Amino acid sequence: MTATPWLDTRLKVAEHAAAALADEYAGADVWLVGALAEGLAHQHSDVDLLLITQEFVTGPGSRLIHGIRVDVRAERETTVDDWRTLLDAFIVTRGAIATFRAVRARLSDLTLLRTARPLTQAPDQAAVLEPEQWATYQRWALADRCETAASLTEDLLGLAQAGLYPHADLVWDQLARVVAQAETVAAGAPLLGEKWLPSLLRQDDAEPCRPVPALPEPQWLSAAAHSPFFASVQTRVADALLALWPTDAEPEPVDEARLGGFGWLPQRYSDGWFLRRGDVRVPLTDGEIRTWQNSAARRART
Repeated sequence: MTATPWLDTRLKVAEHAAAALADEYAGADVWLVGALAEGLAHQHSDVDLLLITQEFVTGPGSRLIHGIRVDVRAERETTVDDWRTLLDAFIVTRGAIATFRAVRARLSDLTLLRTARPLTQAPDQAAVLEPEQWATYQRWALADRCETAASLTEDLLGLAQAGLYPHADLVWDQLARVVAQAETVAAGAPLLGEKWLPSLLRQDDAEPCRPVPALPEPQWLSAAAHSPFFASVQTRVADALLALWPTDAEPEPVDEARLGGFGWLPQRYSDGWFLRRGDVRVPLTDGEIRTWQNSAARRART
């Protein structure tokens, strides 16, 4: 991200606040977290800091420094360690999703770990997360976006069947942003708020931001029988998943006529691939998902 005056100012304020907190709470660590830690800010951005202490402390709350609000959240080391254990492995199966539910409930906390930039640690101290934990965060975050996409698609099915097309249009627009978030996560970005999507979608420093890709115009009247407009969603979700779960398996036959229609979306758990439509889940092999992905890509081009 190209440096801006408001970004540089907030980074200096973060360092100033971290030094003051380190003096106030002896032995504590202070991390810069969130969008600012990723180099993202606007002219009215707050500074988010995480204060890591050995014992519970009353929350330091917010403070103003040079007219910039600094929000400080205090957590015990043991609590942060508990968050970190959720990034030890990506373990969720179609028959056991309790861990997935726990991770989804803590995903905002895990994003703090993913974005954390230590401000008070010595240079030779260990990083907040190991590379393997970064990769696990990526898989949990992508699984979360795919789950959200599947839930929105279930709403689309019901709204279209009920003829509530203006409502379906609103959900369709929301789905476009969720799919874009899935793509940014697959490319290595943390799961930040939707307002940062144009910057997270950037290709390089020469292109600081780009518009969120729009989905095709939906045709709700014929969606149940003929829905090539939905194929772009299927293709983009499949591509995002295959970026983290690549396979060189040979394509295998799959029931494209039944499983390629409106509402079917791919997901990947630790026990393999499956397609989901509402509450129906159909397991696929690596070869079958390749065939399904290719078929969706062809439909998206029609």
